[in-house]
Amino acid sequence: MAQHETGRGSGTSNAFLYFIVGALAVAVVVLGYVAYLNVDQESPAEDTIERSADAIGDAADDIADAVSDASDEITPVQPTR
Repeated sequence: MAQHETGRGSGTSNAFLYFIVGALAVAVVVLGYVAYLNVDQESPAEDTIERSADAIGDAADDIADAVSDASDEITPVQPTR
């Protein structure tokens, strides 16, 4: 009788493949949970950048107002003949 190959090596590779797929699924779930927890929290760096951007915007508005006020006070020069 001819011997029949059972493919003992394929069972081991399938188990390893299932292990890798399971580990990747767990990693995705854990990373998603961590990202979900961090959505509502602002980091101190973001808060500092936001305050700096607001201060720069306010300073630009103040400069624009000062330039507008100064240009209103300038009297036009009359050409001489």
